Amino acid sequence: MARIEGFRVKNFKVLKDVTLGRLWNQRDRAPLTPMAAVIGKNGVGKSALIDAFGFLTDALTLGVEDACDARGRGGFTRLRTLGASGPIEFELYYRQRQGDRPITYEIEIDQDNRGRPSVTYERLRQRRRGQKHGRPFTFLWLKDGKGVAWKGRRTPGSPRDRETPRTAWNRRNPGTARQWNWRIQAFRESPRWAH
Repeated sequence: MARIEGFRVKNFKVLKDVTLGRLWNQRDRAPLTPMAAVIGKNGVGKSALIDAFGFLTDALTLGVEDACDARGRGGFTRLRTLGASGPIEFELYYRQRQGDRPITYEIEIDQDNRGRPSVTYERLRQRRRGQKHGRPFTFLWLKDGKGVAWKGRRTPGSPRDRETPRTAWNRRNPGTARQWNWRIQAFRESPRWAH
């Protein structure tokens, strides 16, 4: 069963920049425990934090535009923190199973030039088997509709395990490169966070 060890959300409702647990670049912090309680006064963001998980799930299953309007959210402009000009950002640090190498998923959602929500940045990374130090390997990297995804084998003549750059990513549906990699598919399908 997948276990979330850390979560960061920025510019989502009242959550300007909140980090819970451990992230890939903050491994000295304690990870989230299997059971966590969110306690606070009224209006401080408890429900927003829970909805951040629901929104991320909806974005991965329905697409970002539908996720912004689902469950009475009221669209992108109501979701972005009041007065913020940057994108809504999420970072998730988790393990697929106990003992597995941690996986980091990052996504940024902003409005395009027509005012529609779209994915402006998406990245999925994990340390390679046997890798103890250094930055995790990037299996998916998309920025403004362009990027690369790992195929799982070396391209002839290429020193890197990535496919050739592509420009046909669907900026409304995160994880659209999933058909090229089981890790991306596994991330999209698991964990399914309860709403």
